[in-house]
Amino acid sequence: MAKENFSNVFNCTDSCALTGAAAFFTGIPQAYMVANGPLWCYFYALRYLERADYRVEKRFVGTQPDNTAVVYGTEECLLNTLQMIKDTEQPSIVLVENSCAVGLIGDDIEGIARKAELPCPVVCFDSGGLLGGYCKGFSIAAKNFFESFPLKERQIIKPKKVNLLGMGIGYLNAENDLAELKLLLSTAGLEIGACPGAGSSLDEIATMNDAALNIVIHAELGLEQAVLLESKYGIPYFESGVPYGITGTKKWLQNLSTYVPVQMELINEWASMIEHKNAARINDIKSTWGDLWFEQALIAAPSSVALGLAEALRLEWADMNQLVVILQDVPQVAFNQPEWIDKLLTAESPGVELDNALQALADGILLASSSETALVQKKGLKNVITCNIANPVHDELIITREPFMGFNGSTNMLQRIWNQKINDRIKSTCFS
Repeated sequence: MAKENFSNVFNCTDSCALTGAAAFFTGIPQAYMVANGPLWCYFYALRYLERADYRVEKRFVGTQPDNTAVVYGTEECLLNTLQMIKDTEQPSIVLVENSCAVGLIGDDIEGIARKAELPCPVVCFDSGGLLGGYCKGFSIAAKNFFESFPLKERQIIKPKKVNLLGMGIGYLNAENDLAELKLLLSTAGLEIGACPGAGSSLDEIATMNDAALNIVIHAELGLEQAVLLESKYGIPYFESGVPYGITGTKKWLQNLSTYVPVQMELINEWASMIEHKNAARINDIKSTWGDLWFEQALIAAPSSVALGLAEALRLEWADMNQLVVILQDVPQVAFNQPEWIDKLLTAESPGVELDNALQALADGILLASSSETALVQKKGLKNVITCNIANPVHDELIITREPFMGFNGSTNMLQRIWNQKINDRIKSTCFS
């Protein structure tokens, strides 16, 4: 893994590939995940995944090899763990993933898994942090899954059926965003097929071959899946960023309509209703608190999230003097820096540039995670409002069903940003 990527993990703005791989399988009902490595690696991944699914510890276990494993291998502890799952559970599929250290030992974990004679498919591979961050692990898991789990033969193609790729529990508010996407697509007259790694069962995934299109939501998670499925099964794919904001969501659906039939009339009616309702309420609040304007805006998140929200923030939700975007991974899709982004940094950017971007934030807004918020507070920056859009989140409780994506997500994000702005003005007035 690149030094900069490891720095991101170290500073808690990302997690390792072992976590990302487990996240993909966590999204398959009754799938069991085995982290073949020390307890530190297991609990690190478990803590991250528990934030999205509090029940994951029932299906995610660690082998905890002792110090002799460096010489004798992990066969004994791995077999014991697999035997425990076989004797006490009814898994639909089992993931065995090696941590960094265990991967260096060179055990034949596929051969060890065969000895366990589990009554379900078993997928085995290395997924330690040396391979990359969360996104890399998720992509590796999806690729290994589809190479080990063949789809049913494609007999007919349903012209209105679509699958969703690149969705998983590891992103903030992912469950609510998935529900909003399904609502959008069903309103547009489409049939939702499988969402691998995001709740679909093995039976649902097995029949995804009859869909007319695979829709890639987060490219850093789903693009490699889409390319594999196209080459292996001939399913074409669509990738056009993430639908944030009202204008952005309509544009996303309009682009989608070149691949599958989309009922834009219903979509436009829905969008118009929300636009008028939001405008009426925002105009009223502006009369008291003024315009939503910032000297500087800084967005830091996984690439698809950061780019999508940056476009919505600058072109729809607020006005600002400068917009800086930090991508916490290297984008999977080649693109030119949009003219509405003043400065773009990626996980490969030198750490000093990332630090300087935060240091320069003043009289502005930060859309990121609690990690960046903590850095801003540590630097003592004043008049900066914050809004969480990525994990980890330690300073906000999010338990409602409001999405970030789509039309309902646009209303929710506007509400969150405005409320933060108003609260900041109140505090500055009361304590000045």
